[in-house]
Amino acid sequence: MVARLILHSDDFGLHPAVNRAIIEAFTHGCLTSASLMANGLAVEDAISGALRYPDFGVGVHLNILRGRPLSPPSEIPSLVDDRGFFLNSAAVLLCKSFMGKISKQQVYLEYRRQILFLKEQGIRLTHLDGEKHTHLLLPEAVWAVKKLTKEFGIPKVRIINETALMRTLFASGSRFYSGLMQRLKLFLLENRSRKALQELSDIKHTDLTFGVLISGSIDYKNSYKVLTTLLSMDADVTIEWMFHLGYPFNIHKSSFKTEFGSFFLNEQREKELHFFLS
Repeated sequence: MVARLILHSDDFGLHPAVNRAIIEAFTHGCLTSASLMANGLAVEDAISGALRYPDFGVGVHLNILRGRPLSPPSEIPSLVDDRGFFLNSAAVLLCKSFMGKISKQQVYLEYRRQILFLKEQGIRLTHLDGEKHTHLLLPEAVWAVKKLTKEFGIPKVRIINETALMRTLFASGSRFYSGLMQRLKLFLLENRSRKALQELSDIKHTDLTFGVLISGSIDYKNSYKVLTTLLSMDADVTIEWMFHLGYPFNIHKSSFKTEFGSFFLNEQREKELHFFLS
């Protein structure tokens, strides 16, 4: 038995500095796939890069959280603010969903436009995941994903299942330092993933994931230990290790911050890239 490891980066298309790092990690490192943000500020650049390397696995980073929608704001009023931008807050989205103020049909329309846009550009889509995992957190998003996987024949969806893997890593000597909020986030995501699987029973997904608990806190010594442990696992499983690669860029520039907020992973992105290229 052997474990199969997917090394994946989110946020392809967010910014040229992110795109450059992702392509470099694929061509000179060991990155195997990325998910493309159809409403990213540098989506055209990302599409161009993806088309140059047809062996590079590219999925859709479904996004109803940050930036401008591809849909006319008037068609998706439950997902946008007065400016026509997404709400830029997972907490706000969750609260609106809890109060029944998110339209699942509007989520479907926006998700569908994002998938269709990338397909029309010639991208062969391998899977679906979501910005801040909102494709799992919102029941309305799960409903839309279920419909779209069948409509577009994209059977693979990211499901979060990390705790079981953490036990193996701890037993091997790996140690991780995460705050209470990250632990609560992982608990919520795994809970929502289990519920989502009741709706998405016919989709494919990796057996295990890694990266939520340590998001933004990679270190070289521990990461090498994790890598060797995962590659030596005597188990017939597939694992997705999630990264957010990139070179630093000015996250405080008004044109970026207005649409996408402050990305706290800015400096951490380059550390993750250096790990890939080492």
